[in-house]
Amino acid sequence: MTRANSRRLLLAGATATALLTLGVFSGSAGAAVAPTATAASGPCGPSASRHDFALFMDGACVEYIAGIGDLNLSAKQVTLYRGATRSRPFTDFIFSGGRLHKNITVAVLDGENRIVKRYNFRNAHVIRYTNDTAATMQFQQVIVE
Repeated sequence: MTRANSRRLLLAGATATALLTLGVFSGSAGAAVAPTATAASGPCGPSASRHDFALFMDGACVEYIAGIGDLNLSAKQVTLYRGATRSRPFTDFIFSGGRLHKNITVAVLDGENRIVKRYNFRNAHVIRYTNDTAATMQFQQVIVE
């Protein structure tokens, strides 16, 4: 008996999203067929995996991020850790040298990529960028929704 397992991998880029289907054939009889993964919808569009945070700039979702750290309300600073996605708008913002000021929103997501909480950082600009992963921003005001 021949069975086919289909696995899908969603590749997201700044300008395009591609869906690849990989077929794997096996000759073992009686084995259970693995379920096919389907893309879930999140605030930044379809996603093949679960994410903890989504990043919005001026109201538009630009990428998923790996985490928030070092939220210092007295210094009005926050550090964002980038995940696997690298959007062009956020990269341009990081490398602007603090010249660009944007309204940034970090959305906390549940297990199904739905927004459960928002941190709105008003008039934010990047003050430090470390090893292509962490961006520290200074902001004027934070509003938690």
